[in-house]
Amino acid sequence: MKLSQVAAQIYTVRDYLSDSAAFARSMERLKGIGYPAVEVIPSSTISDKEVAALCRDAGLMIAAAHVPGKTLLEEPQAIVEKLQTFGTKLGMYAFPGGVNLGSASEVNQLADALHNAVTVLSGAGLTLAYHNHAMEFSRLNGEFVLDILGKRAPAMSFELDTYWAQYGGVSPERWIQKLGTKLVSLHMKDYGVPAKHDDPPFMAEVGHGNLDFPVLVATAEKVGCQWFVVEQDF
Repeated sequence: MKLSQVAAQIYTVRDYLSDSAAFARSMERLKGIGYPAVEVIPSSTISDKEVAALCRDAGLMIAAAHVPGKTLLEEPQAIVEKLQTFGTKLGMYAFPGGVNLGSASEVNQLADALHNAVTVLSGAGLTLAYHNHAMEFSRLNGEFVLDILGKRAPAMSFELDTYWAQYGGVSPERWIQKLGTKLVSLHMKDYGVPAKHDDPPFMAEVGHGNLDFPVLVATAEKVGCQWFVVEQDF
């Protein structure tokens, strides 16, 4: 993994992105820490054009963008324009909001809409990737939901979140291997285990939890992963 492949997911600093001035300061801080790139999220207060300009002014490349899910599924051409404004070729479907992943019909509908979006984006030279949480590792008729989505949208790429994969009861390393060349981004957040039996696991900074990141990174490199994105949800 080269430093040029490392990005910060700005959801981590979402409380410091309230307006253009705050956004600019936060991007400058991330650059000062040493990040060469960021992964952006939808903003209700700052335009895409301004986000792109502020990142550029801070010397940060936009590696990828988490995009509004409803817009992606219903108006994928609008996402093409958004990604072009950001100057990135990677768009991430971040969360299946409103979808019952326990329903075969809803999962199939989601997969078909994602397949259509992949077709539209790829026609513009762009890549769509699915970002997982834990619930995609629930089983539907004996199959992981993430497998079903991948089969019905075979050209879709993936952004594997290491914490949520572990939380979902699967091996992040094996899923990196399983996704292979479809893995375009690895979301790096560590999995902490509490000292008290009744306390839940927690997100930890990379290197401060129980995940073996040297192995995960090396495995991701072997399959050609493009980006290694650091994030803390909470």
